[in-house]
Amino acid sequence: MIPNEVIIDLGAIRHNFFEIKRLAGPGTCIAAVIKSDAYGHGMIPVAKALESAGIDYFGVFELQEAVDLRHAGCKVPILIMMGITPDEVSAVVEHQLTAALFQLDIAEKLSQTALEQGVTVPVHVKVDTGMTRLGVAWKDVAHFLRSLLPLRGIRLEGIFSHLAVADKPDEPFTGKQLRRFFQAVEESGRLGVCKNAVHLANSGALLGKRGLELGMIRPGILLYGSPPSEGWQAASLFKPAMTFRSRVIQVRGVPAGTSISYGRTYTTPSRAMIATIPVGYDDGYSRMLSNQGEVLLHGKRVPVVGRVCMNLTMLDVSCLEGVAVGDEVVLLGVQGEEQITAEEIAKKTGTISYDVYCSLGKSNRRTYVD
Repeated sequence: MIPNEVIIDLGAIRHNFFEIKRLAGPGTCIAAVIKSDAYGHGMIPVAKALESAGIDYFGVFELQEAVDLRHAGCKVPILIMMGITPDEVSAVVEHQLTAALFQLDIAEKLSQTALEQGVTVPVHVKVDTGMTRLGVAWKDVAHFLRSLLPLRGIRLEGIFSHLAVADKPDEPFTGKQLRRFFQAVEESGRLGVCKNAVHLANSGALLGKRGLELGMIRPGILLYGSPPSEGWQAASLFKPAMTFRSRVIQVRGVPAGTSISYGRTYTTPSRAMIATIPVGYDDGYSRMLSNQGEVLLHGKRVPVVGRVCMNLTMLDVSCLEGVAVGDEVVLLGVQGEEQITAEEIAKKTGTISYDVYCSLGKSNRRTYVD
């Protein structure tokens, strides 16, 4: 078996949840965003850990994620943030799910199906305040809500939106989005609907204390131990939950002038010891880390040399004594007193920590510790 392994610390995720609760303040409802397989951490194990810790709500992207949670025994409310298609209405009713709503034809079908089943289905109206992705335009919210009011079988439980640049503390566009959303909330209040779940604040907004007065927040990346961007003081309170490790499968000495890997992009300047690990871009380890990545071996940083291959990566371990086949290599996480974070990898590859977690977590065997 290939020795690559992603280790997920569920205790760290619970710790992060309690830190979020503390920052949000008493009485704030927390909807944990566990879409995309909990950002690569494993949706079902993460959901079970959070449910046992007292989470209020889950946010997923699509219907199938919500159904999988119900099949796994999840009892808390689940919001399908993408919304649903007409052929998914019956499943929403059957599994007692909450759908994001921004299309009148979906609302009408949901109403009809709920009435046929003799139930009432909660929905959250999704408002576009400037993301230009999904939702009812903020200027049209009052008209949309009035169209929904005659429909029986659905309960207008909540209203929400998504901030585009909450990860930037001083971005003025966030203030504009907040004002637009508050206007939409006022419209819903005048109509007496969507009062129980009003939410806008993601991880960046939580750290920036924006939108917390609405009573519900929707953290994602902070649950997994990473800040939404650099520069947040409170980020040190959170513990990364993911570790990615492998093992050395070959070590050999090579003379000066030896080229390494495809394209011969690296040539040893002097005699070197080269270790090979069975990790590559097929495992979610970015090809962009060629000749600039670092990993931990014997508690020290060693460089990636040559191009990262589909399944193999080479390391220059000349600075270490006694490197042998079978030695543990940490590509993400802590070894000894050194640490490699998702933020470090993201910076070197021109992406974000979300991408790093999803890529590594979905591509490798996962093990859970607590």
